[in-house]
Amino acid sequence: MTINKELIIAELDSLLVSPCFRARKVIKRFLHYVVHETLAGRGNTLNQHNIAIHALGKPPDFSPAYNPVVRIEAGRLRKLLKTHYADANNPSSIMITIPKGTYQAVFIRRNRLPNTVTPPETPLTPQVTEGPRVLLQCQVLENPAITSPTPLCHKVRNDLLLMLNRFRNIRVLASHASDKAKLHQTDYILNCDLQVTGNEVELFLVLIHARDDELVWANTLRLPAQPSQQDLDKLCMQVAANTVALHSGKVLYHWAQYQQSMTAAIAAHHKALVDYLAFLHDITRENFHIALISCQQRLQHFPHDSKALVILARLCGYDHVLQYHLVENLETTWTHSARTAMKLDSGNAEAHSIFAHNRYFLGDNALCRAELEMARQTNPFDTSIEYLYGFGLYMTGDHEAGIQAIRNLMALQFPQPDWYHVLPFLHVFNQGNYQEALVLAERIQHFGYWGELARSVSCFRLGQTARSLRELKELLRDNSQLLNTQNPDNRSIFSHEALKKVLSTLGEIKKLMTPDQY
Repeated sequence: MTINKELIIAELDSLLVSPCFRARKVIKRFLHYVVHETLAGRGNTLNQHNIAIHALGKPPDFSPAYNPVVRIEAGRLRKLLKTHYADANNPSSIMITIPKGTYQAVFIRRNRLPNTVTPPETPLTPQVTEGPRVLLQCQVLENPAITSPTPLCHKVRNDLLLMLNRFRNIRVLASHASDKAKLHQTDYILNCDLQVTGNEVELFLVLIHARDDELVWANTLRLPAQPSQQDLDKLCMQVAANTVALHSGKVLYHWAQYQQSMTAAIAAHHKALVDYLAFLHDITRENFHIALISCQQRLQHFPHDSKALVILARLCGYDHVLQYHLVENLETTWTHSARTAMKLDSGNAEAHSIFAHNRYFLGDNALCRAELEMARQTNPFDTSIEYLYGFGLYMTGDHEAGIQAIRNLMALQFPQPDWYHVLPFLHVFNQGNYQEALVLAERIQHFGYWGELARSVSCFRLGQTARSLRELKELLRDNSQLLNTQNPDNRSIFSHEALKKVLSTLGEIKKLMTPDQY
């Protein structure tokens, strides 16, 4: 149905003075230009170069290959248009949109009456916490010398899809590059371009934030021309560690930051996960409390939200390890949330992993190990679970197997949290290698009191008494009850066998402190 040009111009004028656009000078010029070019019949010629020059005031030698400003502004414009037309009281009879994949404006009649009130959102709210949607696209770059790389492309694509689907904090879409429909449904696009060169295959991996075309991560990985399943599994683990893993993946961290940067309130089915991710990337007592309250509020409305239950169980584990004492009835809360999450979603590897942590907390080492193995089998590509596997083996007495699992994990190339060094520190400290212990302690900077604790005991054993006292004083300034071993519910962290030598060393240091140093 053709829409009268005057009506479109009137809608454009209304848009440009609306609250969403009023102060956005650059975006207003962008929208004005693409609408008028489309109306003039030149919409199919719109591209980054002519928009940059004619709408954004860039010089004639502007190159979109080196400056993504048009893609960025286009993403912002699409977001503003969506916000503007989402208003239930918006009386517009016409909607102006700019679909992804093009800069040409599209004009649509709105089939709704002015001031129509939309139904409440609550009944439509997903009952399970959701994370970002990730679209995987794989294609083979042309190489005249190679006749049949397609089977390998299918194999890599299928293995990556199977790997991604094991991670419960994301929702996975699969598409070919030509499938434009799914581009509208996704938050992130993971492009994998394969090129066969001689005896190896190069994989060019690019992760894009679909909302504003921002480049989030890129890397080039290599496989043998005839890769084994072990080669493919190693590739999948490295991709997962850099993109979707909980402690190191770019997708979750970027998504949480993006959600927090938006002016609109975070959706109820996102908030518990967003606040938990914010805590993981800035581990403070305040951020922990925010995440805990958010998760508890979510579970008040949706007590069978399996993902929120996993988050709550994880927070119980952190409450114990960091000795925050913020979770009431820690033992009961932790056990209930971990057990219920596992019953609701038995295929969730993280649910098995946190239940294993809970079993260790309660002294059931045999069940702890069984659940660690189950978590690892359910998702062998999750570096977070692999770390907890090694940690669990070590803490239940198999020191060599545990520390070797951690070392194998840390040999992979991915951004590792500094608290990954806690277990290696404990291992070398208990062996009496205090110089290496101090080197590892220096790397622990953002994990509660653990950095100060590790540096204090290492320095003391090396004879650096003054620094040891300074570190302990700093530790006790914000953790005055840390050395209180009488708490029956949150159980002192020093009740664990691997920390007995650390505790005795702290006792020796305390004897040297004067009352004014407490």
